[in-house]
Amino acid sequence: MQANIIPLSFEYPVSATQAGRLLKLQRDILEKVALGINYQQILDDLCKAAESMVEGAVASVMVFDASGEFLTVLAAPSIPSKAIAALNGLIPGEQAGSCGTAVYSGKAQFVINTKTDRRWCNLQKIVTDFGVGACWSHPVKIEQDKAIGSFALSSFEERTPSVFYKQLLETGAHIVGIIIKRQQEEQALWDLAHYDALTGLANRTLFNERFASTLKNALTNEQHLALLMLDLDGFKDINDTQGHDIGDLVLQQVADNVQRVLGVVEVFARLGGDEFVVLLCYSGDKAVVAQLAEKIVSLFQQKINVAGCAFALSTSIGVSLFPEDGQSTQVLLRNADTAMYAAKKSGRNCARFYSADLTRTVRERMELIADMRLALLKQEFVLHYQPQYCQLSNALVGIEALVRWQHPEKGLIPPNIFIPVAEDSGFIKELGLWVFTEACRQCLQWWASGIPHFSLAINLSVKQLNAANIQQFQSVLEGLDFPIQWLELEVTESLVMQQGSLDELKKLEALGIRIAMDDFGTGHSSLAQLKHLPISKLKIDRSFVQDLSTDVSDRVIAKSIIAMGHSLGLKIVAEGVETKVQQDYLVQHGCDIIQGYLLSQPLSPAQFVELFFGD
Repeated sequence: MQANIIPLSFEYPVSATQAGRLLKLQRDILEKVALGINYQQILDDLCKAAESMVEGAVASVMVFDASGEFLTVLAAPSIPSKAIAALNGLIPGEQAGSCGTAVYSGKAQFVINTKTDRRWCNLQKIVTDFGVGACWSHPVKIEQDKAIGSFALSSFEERTPSVFYKQLLETGAHIVGIIIKRQQEEQALWDLAHYDALTGLANRTLFNERFASTLKNALTNEQHLALLMLDLDGFKDINDTQGHDIGDLVLQQVADNVQRVLGVVEVFARLGGDEFVVLLCYSGDKAVVAQLAEKIVSLFQQKINVAGCAFALSTSIGVSLFPEDGQSTQVLLRNADTAMYAAKKSGRNCARFYSADLTRTVRERMELIADMRLALLKQEFVLHYQPQYCQLSNALVGIEALVRWQHPEKGLIPPNIFIPVAEDSGFIKELGLWVFTEACRQCLQWWASGIPHFSLAINLSVKQLNAANIQQFQSVLEGLDFPIQWLELEVTESLVMQQGSLDELKKLEALGIRIAMDDFGTGHSSLAQLKHLPISKLKIDRSFVQDLSTDVSDRVIAKSIIAMGHSLGLKIVAEGVETKVQQDYLVQHGCDIIQGYLLSQPLSPAQFVELFFGD
């Protein structure tokens, strides 16, 4: 702080004693700043120190309010509260008293007689009510030529300032500038640590602090709290397709929209990414919280318009209540997150309140994830293979590898039980690589035994479609010396239609791997889009196959898919064929390949061998 002390070579001559008093004033005040004493106390001490040097005078500090339009009293320990109230709201100008004029002009103002000086002509009531005789004021600056306030000495009698008093004003104003600048810098650092730079909302740190204090008050005063955790549905697609700059604009718009419907709440914060949280006190009527959650969900019925584009988003909200759902910040946050996850599982675009059943479900899910990882180490996963038959030659032309879990206690667990959890948890990457490797190895073994070559179809998850996994696939193929022309990867229609996924699929195609579009008809692809996709087969979704004998619409859809695929030179596979009627209709309209229980259920490796070498 030493560098901020005013040098003793003053513009006006003062005695050595007076200069020493000014230097001591600076040192005493700046030492308090360095020690971290409360800034309000320091400013009050500065005013009192100045008053001790000017008999019959009171000191004050005025600064701009938050709007930057008028001045308010920041420190005036010896001035009556009524006088402070009269001064607050002073608008700087040429006739705004000593302080308002000093701030307006950027120059010190020395009013000797407030009753006759034109600078005080609009403030005569203050002169009369509080006996102000003279007033000297110096502008406070923290940047060159920009006054942000004033430091003043007011006397109860007409008075001309001495050289020492003028220097005291200049010194005081300089010290006030240092204190305010230091306070602003510390506030800026605090804001940086506690507010989200993108949306201006409280960040995770500030939310945790306010949540802890609010919860403490609620415990003491027996209040009810509601915690709403919001997660945007589909936001990742915006970042992936439009870029993070547009994504940031969307987040800002979402924050503004939600802020407008919240009203008074304890805190609205952005925890990170596309996750927000609302904490509020409420009467205990759960319906009030439900109405607020519904109001937030309804906001997203309107598209988000930014940068000339309109984006359709929704939000999933999880709600936990105090004291019913927990009495600590950690438990309430965890339960709100659990409820939010349940909202997503329920179809998104909705709110779910926490219940103990949800915790049990989450616990079971976590146990399942742990069991799956252990099962992979213990080699409990097995592959079954469902044959695919050509309808012209009746020959086996391919197989689809299907993973099963041979649990030592629960028996054979079907994929619909564990695959969705593997997808959500990311375990599908490890499991998928094992499936890929084992299926390729098994086919090589069959072909070496004399079984004719056929296509090997392996399902591909969206979590597997990235550069790292593709490199792993390539390494497996090279290590096994697998004939890549016999490999086919099946991806869902929705996955193929994502731009990022499409780029990776083209890389797979460049390696010589064929791509089949699975579950076709359930997505939103068009004929115009299909002709640009790196696919060689379409698989008609089983939902259109199962009712072919009774549903006219399904027959029309199946027939159209076959015709459309053939027009693009694609092979058509129908899965889930279980009756002769279904098969006959599909074959009649040109379906190339049939897969389903009518011809064969999924087979273990030993059962598959029996197709060729059995008695």
